[in-house]
Amino acid sequence: MSDPRFSVIVPTRGDAGRLAAFLESFTRQTVSNDRRELIVVFDGATPDAALSSRLAELGARVIRRERRAGPGAARNAGAAAAHGEFLAFTEDDVTPAPDWLERAAARLDADPTLDVLEGATLKPGGRPVRVLGDGGHAWLPTNLFVRRALFARVGGYHEGFFDLDRAVYFREDSDFGFTLEETGARIGMAPDACVTHPDEHPGWLDPLRWARRYEMDALLASRHPKLFRERIEVHRLGPLRIRRPIVRAAWVCVLAIVIALLAPLLGRREVTMPLLILAGAAYLPIWAKWRFDPRKLPAALAVPFVLVGSLVRGWVRVRTGVRR
Repeated sequence: MSDPRFSVIVPTRGDAGRLAAFLESFTRQTVSNDRRELIVVFDGATPDAALSSRLAELGARVIRRERRAGPGAARNAGAAAAHGEFLAFTEDDVTPAPDWLERAAARLDADPTLDVLEGATLKPGGRPVRVLGDGGHAWLPTNLFVRRALFARVGGYHEGFFDLDRAVYFREDSDFGFTLEETGARIGMAPDACVTHPDEHPGWLDPLRWARRYEMDALLASRHPKLFRERIEVHRLGPLRIRRPIVRAAWVCVLAIVIALLAPLLGRREVTMPLLILAGAAYLPIWAKWRFDPRKLPAALAVPFVLVGSLVRGWVRVRTGVRR
């Protein structure tokens, strides 16, 4: 029996509800069973009896990792067990369109020289999850196809973009994508190979979880300084390119508040109010990210301090060589 065209790799923390929903949508794939295999990697989790039975019915291969090591490590474990020509990375909370794999196969058949293929990851309603900048790639592991031989050659996902103590992971997708670009991989797009991802950060504490992830920026910047500078959170405003506006706003907000608090001790009370006004103005784009949702305001007020603290923590980790 020949190897399948696609090895679909799904890391999971064991949420039975959303994994069951993914499996239900996966069964509707129009690509025949012999052209695909499903590998589900439980990262520090174990499936319950009902989920185990469902996975067995579908012929999925299950990998259980006793100790949580992050999604990058889970994807690497899945890739190591794969037999497909292409690794198809996705996640357990997405809904793939029935023709997801069929559309990807058609694109790869149209250009057999491609090493990497990015499909479209959409929000409910059809808008893209990430709007791309100048000639960039999203590198979202929700819809990414990579030739298995190339994945092995570049060493897979870097597993250092995970902090077990704080349960933080971030930027491992960008790091992997930048590595592929730097090796000269041939990359194509398949906008008609679609998966739908639920809206991100729905919880009222999610602004804090989001800010803590910036701990990983320093590691990405140290590994890919040029691409980090040119591609990470760079936005266009007419002819202007604005780099990392939320990060810059957080620094301004924090520094303005700290100096305002110190000003009376230094005999400069007259600058206190202007500095607090500056801090408030700097905070507006941060809260705007959360669409001025009043339910998220209590947590969002702490975002500038958590974000700046996470950036500093990440810088220290890189400088001291700490990798968890």
